[in-house]
Amino acid sequence: MENVLLVEDAEELGELLKEELGAHGYNITWVTNGVDAVIAALDKKFDVLIVDMITPNLKGIDTIKIIKKIDPKIAIIACSGMIDKSIMIDVTKAGASACVNKPFTVSQMISQIKWATRNKGGLLSE
Repeated sequence: MENVLLVEDAEELGELLKEELGAHGYNITWVTNGVDAVIAALDKKFDVLIVDMITPNLKGIDTIKIIKKIDPKIAIIACSGMIDKSIMIDVTKAGASACVNKPFTVSQMISQIKWATRNKGGLLSE
């Protein structure tokens, strides 16, 4: 199953996603900020990056740009409580495959992961 790098500073959501996605067979590495995400991406190969757009130390958009340079083939899912058209354009330019509005369900995220890993060049918004 896919190795997933999860960047989420909200502890409750991070714990939930790590547990639930792990129960569905995904190998989850959870970090709470963009700097730790970059360090993790330098250390290990990931298939998917799930990144909150607002995290400490490094904005989500900057995390996407840096990790996309480290691994151009990684599928990226951007998450935010406020995804509008301008954010979608920015994350697409940075390399995201999908955008997810918070709140979302675990099943929605699993669908996004499956879609993003198949369609790394396109964009899906939910």
